[in-house]
Amino acid sequence: MTTINDSSIPLCVDLDGTLTKSDLLFESIIYLLKKNLFFIFIIPFWLFKGKYFTKFKLLEYVIINVKSLPFNQEILNYIMLEKSKGRKIVLVTATAKPLADLVAEYLKIFDDVISSCSNINLLGIEKAEMLNKIFGAKQFDYIGDSVKDVPVWFSARKSYLVDINNKLFSKLKSQVTFDKVFNSEQNSWSVFISQIRIHQWTKNLIIFIPMILAHTLELDGIYQTIFGFFALCMVASTIYLINDLADIESDRNHSSKKNRPIASGKLKISSAFKLIPILIVFGFGLAFFTSSIDFMFLLGIYFLTSLAYSFYLKKLYLIDIIILSFLYTLRLLAGGVISETTISPWLFSFSLFIFLSLGALKRYTELKGLDPKKINKTRGRDYFIEDIPLILTLGISSGIMSTLILALYINNPAVVELYIKPELLFLIIPVLFHWILRLWFIAHRGNMNDDPIIFAIKDKSSYISLLIIIVIGIGATL
Repeated sequence: MTTINDSSIPLCVDLDGTLTKSDLLFESIIYLLKKNLFFIFIIPFWLFKGKYFTKFKLLEYVIINVKSLPFNQEILNYIMLEKSKGRKIVLVTATAKPLADLVAEYLKIFDDVISSCSNINLLGIEKAEMLNKIFGAKQFDYIGDSVKDVPVWFSARKSYLVDINNKLFSKLKSQVTFDKVFNSEQNSWSVFISQIRIHQWTKNLIIFIPMILAHTLELDGIYQTIFGFFALCMVASTIYLINDLADIESDRNHSSKKNRPIASGKLKISSAFKLIPILIVFGFGLAFFTSSIDFMFLLGIYFLTSLAYSFYLKKLYLIDIIILSFLYTLRLLAGGVISETTISPWLFSFSLFIFLSLGALKRYTELKGLDPKKINKTRGRDYFIEDIPLILTLGISSGIMSTLILALYINNPAVVELYIKPELLFLIIPVLFHWILRLWFIAHRGNMNDDPIIFAIKDKSSYISLLIIIVIGIGATL
């Protein structure tokens, strides 16, 4: 019996979901939608004509940056090890040939590329037949990741699986005997929790402020506000999902954002697309239980404004900061609508200015984190390092303005009537003043992360400031 030397057997490697943790078809769709959102109405017609047609149609409009793709390092290491033994390495993919060639050119480890072309979508049986025709049955090894690869594994000498899901592995191992399995299963629940950003939900607690300030803590109002809170959380998570899809390339080039589920490939783009309508339905479904049409209307404005921000408004300097402030204030208005509490012009103005300060702080932090020798502009934003002094001035002055407006709000007769000792409320002003300026000092010294709100949530001194404000508020009511 003749023993076949591995070095004489070509190693064929799939691309989408195997060599890269992403799917180049969906990557291209994201690039196109980011370029022009109105293509969302055209892409379904392309898909109706088939994936082969869609892949090549997309190439007429966009070419993705293959350098930013989340490649599977374990697979790359294995390929390079086998190549060092003298094996022929072949990229075999259903991806359109121009894109597949770009990946091969970038990685420089493939001896040949076999991809979709000449009206052949190289997937499943077509891929198996093509490899049998070129190398012969059982004359190649194959690394794949999908149920659609079963025909290829049947034709291969050795079958390798990139195991991304225990459920998938259980289904496949009854059909194919795998010689090697790469990767351990990702905890899908932890990936989901990370993606919907539960820690960001704390921002939506603003919805309870109107009820608390008006001292209208009735049980029915509390229940409705809780429904409103979770409705807002679901819609906010939808926006985070859409935003991460839109920012997938820039996130991959960011020191910390590259670890986000979509950017890193832990969450499939196709799964992200499926999650979007689910979260929207849950969000507006929960909003229905608030029994407030006005709240549902504000929730719709929040969603549409956030969507416009994700795709366009965040690229406009100053406008993006103003929109961020508006979105936070919208949460306040939503809380007032649910609890049937009138939001005074003073409280509305206070909210706009304090969140304008925090929005400026976020941009200031991003600019401070840039290396002027390498880059002088924030990625995906229209801010330059030269803008730092202006943003610093804007942020600090807005924060100071918010404390002045708070003083005028406290002195409002309608507010005074709610407290037995309203004069104590003025003690909140120096506490808030200190908190705002302290955040700016921390950012100026380079010790702030990208989001000041999240920083405050993790900051012990911020909790102390909040506790002091609560104690003052209780003391003013007694």
